[in-house]
Amino acid sequence: MTLRGTVYFDFESTDSFRLFLLLVKAEQEGADIDLTWRPRPPGDEVGTGELTPWERALAAHALVREPIRQDLFRRGLFIAIHRQGDSPAEDLTYRAAAQVAGLDADILLEAITRSGRDEVEVARRHAIEAGVTAVPTIVNAGPALHVVTTAALDHGPASPRVDVIAAMLADDGLWRLDKP
Repeated sequence: MTLRGTVYFDFESTDSFRLFLLLVKAEQEGADIDLTWRPRPPGDEVGTGELTPWERALAAHALVREPIRQDLFRRGLFIAIHRQGDSPAEDLTYRAAAQVAGLDADILLEAITRSGRDEVEVARRHAIEAGVTAVPTIVNAGPALHVVTTAALDHGPASPRVDVIAAMLADDGLWRLDKP
């Protein structure tokens, strides 16, 4: 089964990071995954002033337009923030992720300053129009599927879990499964 759609995420959410790790592992196991990653800034109101560190991270991701470089940048930034404990407020964090993706960090940092707010607001509008209210959420031509994880997601094979997610996206008869 192929998992297709758009993942709305942020860099702050542990669930977004765990889903990212699950999908990387599933691809390594041979799963067929065709996803576009889109930032989902917090809140529904247009921001003003300086970007928060988390909005800055989302703006940086949105500004990397080439899919392969964007994937590498996302990987680098997720690892820097969640595994290494780097701060999204520090330029050094973006420089490291840019290096992983083969990007010029100075150009990226300047772009964040120049048009980051616009990128965040476009991302916010797209997410709201898609019905995304939380992260991570996957959308594929139907209702948004919010993915909630636990640390157990890090253990065991990933491909069967990705198949469950793909099946949930495809089946409007199953709306929600919960465990207490």
